[in-house]
Amino acid sequence: MWIAHFASGEYRERLLLTDLTICYTGLIAKPFAPRVPLAILALAGALPDAVFFLLQFLGIETFNLDAYIAESKRGCFPYSNDYPYSHSLAGMAASGVVLAVLYKLYARVPATPKDMLAIIAASASHFLLEWPSHRKDTKITPHDDTAFGAGLFDYPVATFVVENVIFFFGLWVYLTISPQGSKAGLQANPNLLKIVGAVMVVQQTIFCFGSAPTHETRWVHAPIFLTEILGSCWLLGLLDGQGHSVGVQTPDALKKAK
Repeated sequence: MWIAHFASGEYRERLLLTDLTICYTGLIAKPFAPRVPLAILALAGALPDAVFFLLQFLGIETFNLDAYIAESKRGCFPYSNDYPYSHSLAGMAASGVVLAVLYKLYARVPATPKDMLAIIAASASHFLLEWPSHRKDTKITPHDDTAFGAGLFDYPVATFVVENVIFFFGLWVYLTISPQGSKAGLQANPNLLKIVGAVMVVQQTIFCFGSAPTHETRWVHAPIFLTEILGSCWLLGLLDGQGHSVGVQTPDALKKAK
């Protein structure tokens, strides 16, 4: 899947909020704003793909254009890849752990275990979306003999509809249930919502109905996909306006953490 992976970040922000809101409502009825920026949660949801594109640059995994799929136009995402590490459930969880640790190190507001768990869960949830969409190339562990994939990619129209429904449902959850404090960027610029929606639909349209621009996957296709991932995370991060939450921790923040 493509834009649907960003939805996992939106869902995860809400799930974290729900658990803590129940406690806060029962104890002191205090409003709560999620600590993890939406940009980080969105990146966690798409992290296995980003890791794959980085690993294929290093030659650890390979990004392969499938000539049969590309020429017959029998589906979207015309690739048959070798990515046992980034696209195994174990690898996805491990990627989430790395991102969670990095976030803990660089978050200006000290990260809690729940913050880190949210990031890890968002990354691992990537597997649940890859299973129905991919063509039997995702595994539980890197060296499993069994690969999973229901092949939704072979049906571009269905893929387009399903991915948009998942993404916009996640966006709806974020907009309607998250507290006002987690939508500061959107409140400052209401047009952001239209921009986000338009960019995501255009991306998904190209993903489902476009053709491979060249036969050079490693140095042309991969950078394009990676740029889309990082750009989409940045754009979604504008909605909550919490980009300042990541950086070098101040001495005061470190003292509070202790």
